[in-house]
Amino acid sequence: MTAHPHLPDHEDLGSAIAELSAMINDTRVMAETGQLVELDLLAMRIAVLCDAVASLNVDIARPLRPALETLMGELDRLDYTLRRRNVDLSLDLQQADRRLRAQLAYATTPRKDPGPPNGRK
Repeated sequence: MTAHPHLPDHEDLGSAIAELSAMINDTRVMAETGQLVELDLLAMRIAVLCDAVASLNVDIARPLRPALETLMGELDRLDYTLRRRNVDLSLDLQQADRRLRAQLAYATTPRKDPGPPNGRK
């Protein structure tokens, strides 16, 4: 059987899974610190890995299960981090919107003529 040119050999899948797990963890750490993260490369690597594992014989794929479960845990933690970050950003935007609306509603424009002092005419 000829291997797909873009898929790792089954001997290399363990290291590919470990590299992807580290990449996901690094992405999560970046997201936690407020950095913008690019998920396109990560999604592509996950797709390639899934295709490679799906093409394996069940007996060859079985030993990879613990590493894949660890990888799924990393993905779950990244998902949680990104969702939490999005909620935080949404709340920040809502607060900023409320402040701006309050400033617009309660702001008075300074009068050109200050008028008589202490309400006298």
